[in-house]
Amino acid sequence: MDDYLDIGYGVSIKFSEHKGGVVGIHERHPDKRDPTHLCGGFVFFDGPNEVRRNGTPVWKVESMNPLTLSPSILCRTCGNHGFIREGKWVPA
Repeated sequence: MDDYLDIGYGVSIKFSEHKGGVVGIHERHPDKRDPTHLCGGFVFFDGPNEVRRNGTPVWKVESMNPLTLSPSILCRTCGNHGFIREGKWVPA
């Protein structure tokens, strides 16, 4: 069994840590081009533990528990688009 958390609409997340702090989430979802397959990516958080390559976007953590991020998350591979609000996926 994996350690991804189901946040609704087929979207699941797993927190990622670096040097003792949460730096983002791995996010996966049904591929909009073929829902029988998964697609996904990584969402970097802003803040004191920020770890990313130059030019990589970051998301503001409005609340860690329950998780609320801004702005919305758009998959550049398949086009899945939505928000994480109060620990749940909200389609855009």
